[in-house]
Amino acid sequence: MSDETPAAQEAAAGEAAGKGEKPLQDGPLPELEAARRDIEELLSKLKYARAEYENYRKQAAREMDAVLKFAHEALLLRLLPVLDDFGAALKNLDGDAGKGVRMVHEHLLKALKDGGLQEIPADGQPFDPYVHDCVQQVEDPALADGVVKEVVRKGYRLQERVLRPAQVIVVKNGGETHG
Repeated sequence: MSDETPAAQEAAAGEAAGKGEKPLQDGPLPELEAARRDIEELLSKLKYARAEYENYRKQAAREMDAVLKFAHEALLLRLLPVLDDFGAALKNLDGDAGKGVRMVHEHLLKALKDGGLQEIPADGQPFDPYVHDCVQQVEDPALADGVVKEVVRKGYRLQERVLRPAQVIVVKNGGETHG
């Protein structure tokens, strides 16, 4: 029960009708409609921001994978001459001293291979300018033109990237081809 008299309640209802206020049943108020548009706009912006963030996250992950994949490249490039020196030393060592150096060389090779280093096959292979560097051409009737006769310096790649091309001697028989 209300403290207002029935006359006061009628007067208040008449004032509300005189101000032009509409009951909620007749339709949404303009403020509610504007709020609904704002909510839809904010929801759209949120979805766009979420999609942008997801794309950024995927791109950052791809870039991080590439960095990790080739993080050892500079170190491996510095170690390749050491690997060459080991190979040259092994050719001149015999006996127990040679056995120990060979063992260290094998461990070094294994560690480098585990890091992604791969030797580029060259000896007896067709010359490939993408992975071989021709330092000399020689005639050899026993081999076909364009075949690698000898490897001067081994080449290496890290994953699919060539770190150093193999320096090779290639057969050139003055137009004769075999095979």
